[in-house]
Amino acid sequence: MNIKRISLGLALFGATTAAACTADLGTDVGNEKWNQANNPAYVDSSFEYNVDQLPVIGEAEQAPIPADYWATYKDSINQEWDGDNASPAAKYGEAFGIEGIEDIISRNYGIDAHKGSRKSCESSSDCSDLEDGSSCAKRRGQDEGVCIPTWWGMCHGWAPYAISEPAAREPIEHNGVTFYPGDIEALMSLVYGKGLRVKFLSERCNEKKPEVEEDGRIPEDECRDMNPGSLHIVATNMLGLRKKGFVEDRTYDLQVWNQPVRGFRVTNASEDGKLVEVTKDEAVVLLGMPEGSDYTYNREAVRFFHVKLALDWITEAHPSHESNVDNPSYTRTDNYEYILETDSDGNIFGGEYVGASRENHPDFVWWPTSKPNGRIAEGNVTYDNVKLLNDMAAGVAE
Repeated sequence: MNIKRISLGLALFGATTAAACTADLGTDVGNEKWNQANNPAYVDSSFEYNVDQLPVIGEAEQAPIPADYWATYKDSINQEWDGDNASPAAKYGEAFGIEGIEDIISRNYGIDAHKGSRKSCESSSDCSDLEDGSSCAKRRGQDEGVCIPTWWGMCHGWAPYAISEPAAREPIEHNGVTFYPGDIEALMSLVYGKGLRVKFLSERCNEKKPEVEEDGRIPEDECRDMNPGSLHIVATNMLGLRKKGFVEDRTYDLQVWNQPVRGFRVTNASEDGKLVEVTKDEAVVLLGMPEGSDYTYNREAVRFFHVKLALDWITEAHPSHESNVDNPSYTRTDNYEYILETDSDGNIFGGEYVGASRENHPDFVWWPTSKPNGRIAEGNVTYDNVKLLNDMAAGVAE
C-alpha cells in the first residue's frame, strides 16, 4: 500500500507548501521533546495540548468506508472483481467514452507501470529471491509478468476517500453502465490518490528491520516515531474534539499500510475521566529502566502520565454489490501504552512508548484538507465524474 514520502506539514501529493513551526524543539539526546517532524503545531496551531482539556474517548462523526486497496499486482482497478463482468476501469471507459482505459490505468498505476524497473517473471517462484513479498503479476492473457510486492496498491487513495465522502450504498446506472459500490469505491480510491492537499505529521520509516537497542527502544528517529505525545494530540483533537477521522500508517517499518481511523478510548482513565498521573520514578520503572534511574529522555519534562490507548481503525473489504460501511466486523483495534511528558501546567510536549508499543505503533498520520483536483490517468479520469457516480449511489445527488 504505497505512499510517496511527503514533506511535513501542509502538502500536496507531488508538491508541497511551507508551514510555520512555532514551538520550542529539543534536539539532543538528553532533551528529547518531539522533534520538528512530530510537533503537532507544525500542521495545526489550534490543537489543544492540555491533558485536562482533552477527552479520553472520541469517535468520528462519519464512519469510514471499508473498501479494497486495489493491489498493484492485480493491475489496480483493472481487476475484474465481479466474476467475468467488466472491471471498474472498463466500466468508466464505457460510460464516459474513453477508449483504451485499462491500458492507461495499467501503465500509470498497475502492472505495466513497473515493466523495466522490476524483475521479469513467469511464476511467483521467480520473485522469491527479492525477499520483499513480491508475486509474479501478469496482465490478463499474458504469459510473462513482473515481480511486484503484494502490499503495493492504492490505500493512499482509499483511506482519505473513506473519511471524506458519503458511502456508495446502492447500484446505479449511468449512460447504460451499471456501477456497484465496489466499482465506485475503486474509482474514488483512484482519484483520491493524486492532487490531494493533506496535512502530514511524523516521518516515514524506510528500514525493513529497524535496529532495536538493548532496552527495546529504536534509536533512529524516523522509525521510533511517531512520538506518542503526537499521536495522543492528534487522536484526542481530531476524533475527540472535532469528531473527524484521519489516516494512519499503522506499521512502523518499511511497509506502508494506510488505514482510516475512526475512534479512540483511554482504557486506564480514572472514573472522573482523567489521565493517570505518575511520578518520575514510576515513569522510569514503567519504561523498563532500573528503579532510581534518572529520566533521561526529556529532561524538561515536569509531569508524567501513564496512558493505555485503544485506537479503532478500518480494515480493507473486498469489493462487492453492497457497501460495508455499516458492518462492524471491519473495525479493528490496536492498543498502545506510553508515557506522556508535560510541563508543570500539564501541556504535552513529548512522550515515550512502553513495552511492546516501542515496536508496535503508527509510523505517521495524515488527513486531507481538500478534494482532489485536475485530471488523472493521462487526463482521462476526473473527480467530478467519479463524484457524480458516488453521489448517485449514496443518494445525495442533486
